[in-house]
Amino acid sequence: MEREDKIKIAITAGIAAVILLILVLVLALSGGSNSDEDKLAENIAGYAENGAQDPDKKTDPSATASLEASTEVKAASEGSTEGNASSLAATDEPVSEYLDVAKNSVSGNSFYATNHAVLKNIYKGVQYNVYEQLKELSGYWSEGNMEAVRDLVHLERFEAMSYSLEGSNSFYYYGEMDSESLPNGTGLAVYANDQYYYGQWVNGVRSGDGTWFSFYPGYSNYVVTEHMYSGQWSMDKPGGKGQEHYDYNPGHMNSMDIYLQNIIGVFSDGLYNGNMYVITVDNNGTTTEWDGICSKGNWQAVRNANKDDKGRIPVLSSRLNQDNHIYMTEDGAGGNGVSGIISGGSKIN
Repeated sequence: MEREDKIKIAITAGIAAVILLILVLVLALSGGSNSDEDKLAENIAGYAENGAQDPDKKTDPSATASLEASTEVKAASEGSTEGNASSLAATDEPVSEYLDVAKNSVSGNSFYATNHAVLKNIYKGVQYNVYEQLKELSGYWSEGNMEAVRDLVHLERFEAMSYSLEGSNSFYYYGEMDSESLPNGTGLAVYANDQYYYGQWVNGVRSGDGTWFSFYPGYSNYVVTEHMYSGQWSMDKPGGKGQEHYDYNPGHMNSMDIYLQNIIGVFSDGLYNGNMYVITVDNNGTTTEWDGICSKGNWQAVRNANKDDKGRIPVLSSRLNQDNHIYMTEDGAGGNGVSGIISGGSKIN
């Protein structure tokens, strides 16, 4: 064998030995790393199991079960103008302890008060024309084009028009009138707080069939986006068969809470009155159906069901499981109806 060939073989063998040594070192180091990571994972698991604040104190399973079974529900005690707010607000703090849900029912849910829509106070330079704007809006509303209605009411010129009525219960009007220029027939009105009504009128007040909306501006970051009542009216308030409805911004809904979506039944002087069908919704869009009886805003106790351990009365029963109830205090069970509707007042000429 030539000397040069021997040198080449020696070099190749040397390179192979170096590569083999590197591989051995890599495997050895890698095994140690995995072992360290396994130990770290075990430590983290143990830390989480024992509790972060006190590593020597393990979590009490009964305490965990108690937290999971938490059933306090708090209802509204205030509305902007009319009725008890059975509806809900965006705040994270419940208003008052009025409601509870049975322990074998939905747990950890809270009702909140709904506040009226708040418009931003920057409309000094915004021009608006009441007659032309209501004429435009009335045309879309009469055609049933609610998408166009929603687009319009969120424009600054419409918000500025509503804001000009702030602090009053008077309204701008477009529609049919009697000989004394009072709303009579079919017409559209705008109130403060981004509230609108389209429907029938008699002698200057809402009476007959009509729809009321309170539109909540997107910039308010409020959980409610729309609050609506549609149905029969009497003496300027919901009266007769109708439906109250809420729409929400899912991004502002709490994961532990449910929210009123629909309340269908008979209304009297703006209050729930009779057999009421209630639908609640959570932030995942899951709905629950409830039945209850209300007498002029006062929820009646469910028959053959006892008070809870806090003395609250069962007022709503789940349609899927009649043993599941929503409980209220005696105060919370009273004065329930469509909250926030601005009533009374007169047409501004």
